[in-house]
Amino acid sequence: MDDTNLAKSWLSLYQSLNVDPDMIIDNSPINDDVFAEDIRQANSTFGLDWPEYPKTQAEYNKMHKDLELASPKMADKLQYIHNRLHVKESQGDRSQIQILWSDSLGQFYKKKPINQKMTSAVEPFSKEIKYGDVYLGYPHVGKSPQEAMRHNDNKFLKQTCKLHDTIVCDILISLVDRYCDSDDELIEWYDREKITFFSKEDMLKYNGWPKIGHVVNKNQIMKLETNNLKSSYNA
Repeated sequence: MDDTNLAKSWLSLYQSLNVDPDMIIDNSPINDDVFAEDIRQANSTFGLDWPEYPKTQAEYNKMHKDLELASPKMADKLQYIHNRLHVKESQGDRSQIQILWSDSLGQFYKKKPINQKMTSAVEPFSKEIKYGDVYLGYPHVGKSPQEAMRHNDNKFLKQTCKLHDTIVCDILISLVDRYCDSDDELIEWYDREKITFFSKEDMLKYNGWPKIGHVVNKNQIMKLETNNLKSSYNA
């Protein structure tokens, strides 16, 4: 792990919960018919009206809006399709592996915190990430400013757009080298959309990747056994 305040905060949260992750998944492409069956079940169970074969960003945005407004119990059961929705938006670019604690954390409900706000001591996010780097999973149902901007998802921004200012157990392993070059675009977007519910400084601080370390044996990454996402409607 990195010797940073961010990494130490994540480790403290993880050690306080002391529970194994539920699943390891990657963002390999998802078959359209498989995704359509998930959507049919969601529509039937929760009274949604999602198109069975969404293709446009506008359709994906609508699905995000419904997820953002879901009740906590409903949102929990829709978490797996939320993950798949992000994979669809990324077109299955296989850029990361997710290690998730989402299901097991329910046992701590109202007993102990399962997340923590990032303090002012947390370092600005990294603008560069390499193969094998480990970074924090996104904590909110919603979108980062960069996602909202690039998806042209500017309706109900206060509802949709959230800074990555919270630490949860979920972590990701990068399978590619990437560089974040969107700061200037975000400044223009921030001014154009007249954002007031977070500061420009915080937006730029939390733009990039909250890196906490790297995999030591990188040659073992592709040997990780991944779990299929399973429907949780009847869980």
